[in-house]
Amino acid sequence: MNQNLEALKARVARLSVMIFDIDGTLTDGRIFWVPNSGWTQMYSVRDGMGIKRLQEAGLEVAAISGGDSLSAQMRMQSLGIKHVHFGSQDKVAHFEKLLELLQVPAAQCGYMGDEVVDLPLLRAVGFSAAPPESPDEVRAAVHYVAQRAAGFGAAREVCEFILRHRPAP
Repeated sequence: MNQNLEALKARVARLSVMIFDIDGTLTDGRIFWVPNSGWTQMYSVRDGMGIKRLQEAGLEVAAISGGDSLSAQMRMQSLGIKHVHFGSQDKVAHFEKLLELLQVPAAQCGYMGDEVVDLPLLRAVGFSAAPPESPDEVRAAVHYVAQRAAGFGAAREVCEFILRHRPAP
């Protein structure tokens, strides 16, 4: 963690939206070619359960990804994530559109990303997180670095951290 626990609790207490990158955050970053189907990734059902728990707690969950694949589209649909943008070269621009649509300030949003292209968005939100495999400059920029690996529970860990440190409704 890059901040003390009390500062992190204050950040997550304000959250009403949590946004995830997909490749390298909800997956381990590997892609697989499946004949007659195309590229695919692996997803953790545990990460999915963490996302569902955030939704049940009243947080809006969104995804902004630089990639685009049928498997990612289907996974976001299966999790009931309504606000998804694929193929984003400018994640902050899509984030600003999401803020306008949901009528929330940036301080009430969190983002979990893993790459240097995520840095502008990681710096724009009220709470930022990254998996441990992220480059040094990403880990140094975020508020919370997960201990579990991307695609193997990192997103679930962040979801549980948020749920554990939010005030009771």
